[in-house]
Amino acid sequence: MHEKKILKQINQLSSEMTDMDDLGLQIYSDNILKDIKNGINTECLVIRAFALMREVDLRILGLYPNDEQVLGAINLYYGNIAEMKTGEGKTLVATLPLYLKALENKGVFLVTTNEYLAHRDFEKNAKVFEFLGLTVSDGTQGSDDEEFDVDLKKEIYSADIIYTSNSVLGFDYLIDALAESHDDKFMTPLNFAILDEVDAILLDSAQMPLLISGAPKVQSNYFQFSNDFILTLVNDVDYKLDEEGENVWFTEQGLENAKDYFSIPDLLSEKYFSLYQHLVLALRAQLILKKGKDYLVIDDEVKLLDYKNGRIMEGSNLQSGLHQAIEAKEGVELTLESQVISSITYQNLFRKFKTLSGMTGTAKTDENEFIETYNMAVKVIKTHKKNQRIDHRKQQYVSFESKFDASIKKIKELYEVGRPILIITGSVDISELYSNYLLNIGIPHSVLNAKNNAKEAMIIKEAGRQGSVTVATSMAGRGTDIQVDDESLEKGGLAVILTELMPNKRIELQAKGRTGRQGNPGDTYTFESLEDDVIKLNIQESIQNYYERHLDKKAEIKRSNIKRTFTRAQKKSEDKGYSERINSLQYDEVLRLQKEAVDASRNLIIGLEDTDLLLKFVFENASRVVDNYLSQEIDTSLDNLQRFILDNIDYNFKEDSFKARWATSRNPITNDKKRNFILDILKTNLQQKQKMLNDEAAFRQFLKVSILKAIDVSWSEQVDALNQLRFVVSARSSAQKNPTLEYEQEAKKTYQYYHDESVKMMLKNVGLSLLEIKKGELIVTFP
Repeated sequence: MHEKKILKQINQLSSEMTDMDDLGLQIYSDNILKDIKNGINTECLVIRAFALMREVDLRILGLYPNDEQVLGAINLYYGNIAEMKTGEGKTLVATLPLYLKALENKGVFLVTTNEYLAHRDFEKNAKVFEFLGLTVSDGTQGSDDEEFDVDLKKEIYSADIIYTSNSVLGFDYLIDALAESHDDKFMTPLNFAILDEVDAILLDSAQMPLLISGAPKVQSNYFQFSNDFILTLVNDVDYKLDEEGENVWFTEQGLENAKDYFSIPDLLSEKYFSLYQHLVLALRAQLILKKGKDYLVIDDEVKLLDYKNGRIMEGSNLQSGLHQAIEAKEGVELTLESQVISSITYQNLFRKFKTLSGMTGTAKTDENEFIETYNMAVKVIKTHKKNQRIDHRKQQYVSFESKFDASIKKIKELYEVGRPILIITGSVDISELYSNYLLNIGIPHSVLNAKNNAKEAMIIKEAGRQGSVTVATSMAGRGTDIQVDDESLEKGGLAVILTELMPNKRIELQAKGRTGRQGNPGDTYTFESLEDDVIKLNIQESIQNYYERHLDKKAEIKRSNIKRTFTRAQKKSEDKGYSERINSLQYDEVLRLQKEAVDASRNLIIGLEDTDLLLKFVFENASRVVDNYLSQEIDTSLDNLQRFILDNIDYNFKEDSFKARWATSRNPITNDKKRNFILDILKTNLQQKQKMLNDEAAFRQFLKVSILKAIDVSWSEQVDALNQLRFVVSARSSAQKNPTLEYEQEAKKTYQYYHDESVKMMLKNVGLSLLEIKKGELIVTFP
């Protein structure tokens, strides 16, 4: 792909379109569509389509994509990531590839990091595409409604172009995969997507599981007991933490103490497995998850924090009992733990697209990961206007106190000359520390963290005004640019102050990128210390002696080998983040393959419109259950056989049925006879249900629903088992075992187990369910 050559041809053609009237532009678009159907050269299509969209953008929006924006659009069309700095007009850039991809096929998405941005971009750009005869939808419609509207979703996903958020798309995908009939399905094929803030979605949120939850489980009484026990343990004696503080596990002594505490002989036996799981959860809750960083307690409720921007993730709970373990730790009322029906991570969701592209201001630093995981190269697009931002030399200190004092001194200096200031902190607690100090010294300011997200838009709107001071936990994914007023630009523009060493270079660049947009002036100042979390978690031991000897010194660190420590710590943090995402991807790959097998089974059943074929499927699987029962059953008495039939096939089965069949028989009652007898009862049962319904379509739907219910319940159990399994295998690395390999082996076993359980449940569902039709609707009551 010769981008500059294509750009030159687009420029030539664009100049010719200025004289076309509106009808002429629309006819030109129709001709492009005809050429697509005739298989014309793709490069030729790009030139013509992008030249057309340039002119349409100008007429409808009053905005004309400049050369840099067109280069970004070319890269998006070909499945790359366009790195374009904040304020370079990425929303406009996306209109060009979206238009051409929409002509080529259905399933074209613009995906943002939140619903507000998706709705905003839809409202702004829909009229551009509609001018050329394309349909556009707001994918976030109805996302806040209590009732899920399938008809609305069908309308949304039938559009040529869909503006949506990553979370809405993810949940819609999961819901669609749980449909019980073709009429309930609504998703369009996942052909092409542009991800806005692609690094936030595919890296920062990559491991975040989207979950569809079902009915609450029966609440366990182990949570509080487990928490009380964990409080009695001693570090390095009863448990061990890894260097990064990411994993924790019991020692042999810890397990022995647990046996004594609960008066049980073997904690690791199957009988006490549930208790052991709860102890592992309590250990993680106490030692890994931190209040103020991972969660807050507000009005006696545990609320999770998004570590990227400090926002509260309303409605999100940790799964597999971990949320309840935190509640026990914090002494608040335990919420009911829900059964996970289905789950997917953003990594797996977006890898399902045929072509994926993205836009962001910071991606080049992680290009290798984008290529390896998503096959997306990163192309850096130069800014339209020269960047005037000044990134001042980092100031590095030994202690947090010294760093804090130096940063406050700089804040005072900037405030006195009327510069707008954005102070970026690493946690809610530190943002409040700065806020309290600024209050004490009389500097008015706003705070943007998890406790006041409702005021976010207003705070950001004011952040660029002369003399304004804003303290924020992070600006990643905020989605709104800070508009700097003319008076502030004259004084040097927005000043960004980073108050600690960031976990990776990309987040650091995101923070700095909030100033100096579109060629405006701006400054960034960075203050770091050896007490910053990134240092403590990654490299503290090697500098411990220096740290202890110089702890009381207030001056900046001058020694070059110590200053290099900050770079090494950040690099180690980046490597660890990358490793975690790769490990998560390996875990998710197991889940993905199993989910594909489950989806294939569901789609097979949904697609069967022949009642005889459905019955054949039922009886083939019923035969497996019966054969397994007969081969394993030690007690082969007729009483036990009757119990099996009552529990699995027919509540109304009578003992007289045996007598009628075998009372006069002198031959042995073999397993084959028993097998045929049981299947005959099932056949009679289903014939009665079919006669009672007196509706072939209703009976067929009953069979489908019964099978799908069994598949979904067993898959729900498997998802829950895999979530629990991740916690268990993470500790096996301490025993020189490969956690990923251990996970794969255990996951295969549980998958087979729950698959067998689904077959048993299917038999119960078709045999024991109660049926009735109310107001023309089939009602099935499962056993």
